[in-house]
Order: sequence, then structure tokens, then C-alpha cells
Amino acid sequence: MRVPLALIVEGHCEYDTYPAIISKILGPSYYPISNAKGIGNITKNTGEELLRLIKLCKPHKIIITLDYREAIREGLVQNCIELKELVIENCNQFIESQANGTLTLPDEIVVIVADKTYESWLCADYESLKTCEIVDETLITEEYQNVDLDIPNPNKWLNSKLKENVDLKSKANRKLISNKLRPEIAQQNSRSFRKFYEEINKLNVVQQCI
Repeated sequence: MRVPLALIVEGHCEYDTYPAIISKILGPSYYPISNAKGIGNITKNTGEELLRLIKLCKPHKIIITLDYREAIREGLVQNCIELKELVIENCNQFIESQANGTLTLPDEIVVIVADKTYESWLCADYESLKTCEIVDETLITEEYQNVDLDIPNPNKWLNSKLKENVDLKSKANRKLISNKLRPEIAQQNSRSFRKFYEEINKLNVVQQCI
């Protein structure tokens, strides 16, 4: 049986938190997520990541998300546009190589680059962050039009708002943060999250038409 959607993500943070975020957009749901465990693995082994997911799940749609800052830090690309084009080209080459094979290929593969890192998306609903039990709400005094541009280092910003002795690397704490995020609000404050939100929300439209 084919699944409507599957995702390939860069690391543990996305792997741990996407289920709650997607469920808030689509309602209670399960969609397979593959953790590539690093930007290098996505950019250099795109075909292998796709092959593994397609063999296992036969998804109609695959969304690949990655951070451009990490790609630049590792010297893989010069900017986010180049990063997106690189991965899209890898996807196209994989699809072409499998066109006459036996795989049930996806109808669509979408590549989304988080600007600047995935933590930007967690910062996007900063008002709801104030209600999270591991956040010191008195430290969030800013207002932003677009966190992608307005927060230079989202990971540093997020850590600066936590209560003392809170480790954001903890899986449980990452989930606490993501559970507070309201996608409909976050997409207003982050242009890159808006792309993710819109692509996930398209499944609602498809399901309503079936």
C-alpha cells in the first residue's frame, strides 16, 4: 500500500519534532520520516536516501528538508539557491535512472531549505514559546516580521530564552518546544516555513477531493 507522504530530513531535531507539527496541519496522522543524519548525506547520497524510502513506503509525495547554513559551513554550496538546485538535480537524476525500472516512483519530490536553520521555524511562533514550560517568557520581548532574516542565529536565540539548566539537545525538550508551535502562525513569521506549511497543507486539499 502506498502512503500519501514521506519525508527525508537532515537530522535528529527535525526527526523528533516534525510528527507533532505535521499533525497540527493535517490532523492526527502518521507519515514516514527518514533521518539522513547530516547535510552531507542528503547532498551526496540523495539517490540512496530516496531509494530506501521509496522501497519501504512507495510514497506519492516526498518532501526533503535541509538547512542552508550547515551546507555553507561545510563548503558544499555558496547559497541557499545553489543548495536547492543541487538536491533537485540529484533527485531528477535518480528519477531518470529509475524510469524503466520496477520501482513505484513518487508523483512529486519537493525540496525545502530552512532559512537559516531548522531552529528558525521553532522560533517563528515566538508568542506560543512563552507558554512552554522550559522557556523563560520574560526573556522574549522581541517582535519579528520574518524570523528568517531578523534572527541571525536562531539556535543561539532559542537557547537564550530557556530557563536555567535546560538542554535543548534533549529529545524531550525539543518535543516540548515543537508542541507549542502553531503552524498557521509560524508560517506568517517565516517565509521558509511557509513553503513547508503550504506543501504539507496540499495533502488536505487532495484528501478532501478524494
